[in-house]
Amino acid sequence: MPNLLVVGAGPGISGATARRFGHEGYGVGLVARREDALARHGDELRAEGIRTDWATGQSGDPASLTAAITRLIEVLGSVDVLLYNVSVGRSATVPDLAPEDLLADVAAGAVGLQTALRAVLPGMRARGSGTVLATGGGTADKPIVSMASLGVQKAALRALVQVQAAGLAAEGVHVATVTIRGLVGDDKSVHPDRVAGLYADLVAETAGPRENWRTVVDL
Repeated sequence: MPNLLVVGAGPGISGATARRFGHEGYGVGLVARREDALARHGDELRAEGIRTDWATGQSGDPASLTAAITRLIEVLGSVDVLLYNVSVGRSATVPDLAPEDLLADVAAGAVGLQTALRAVLPGMRARGSGTVLATGGGTADKPIVSMASLGVQKAALRALVQVQAAGLAAEGVHVATVTIRGLVGDDKSVHPDRVAGLYADLVAETAGPRENWRTVVDL
């Protein structure tokens, strides 16, 4: 059974993606900060017949996130698809944004992707293939002044994905980010199922020629 691991689990994009892949035969591992919300989400997936396990972890703390992912790999097996779906929506303008908070937000919103990738990479290397997906945002290009750190997170995430993609393609690992240009929700401009469907398309690309792999995709 292939496995999907979601960092930043919850409703919305990560929930839609977990359901999409789970109903296609994937086992699902979930990582998030709060045990109560995580267990509720995991129980919902199990009720739908999806093999699911979860572990709490802090995306901005390399030791915490690595431990959570390692535990899930021990339970579910190696990871075929990693989804990094983390953003810190801190309300702070430029004058009010403390450097310490900016560092913490970028650690969670971008650097955690590198932590997660390193944790799943041995299994992908052993298999000779894998897909790493990261949820980007239009704030990388058009920052929101009332949430000054968000655009920095998304710009850093995109740059990180691009260098990961260039560095790992030869090993069969396809790294991609979807830049979502709109609000996500059941009644918003971007439905979560559309994002999940695009993620499924990107995973399907991994089995094809590397020259056709997409890295930065707009939605």
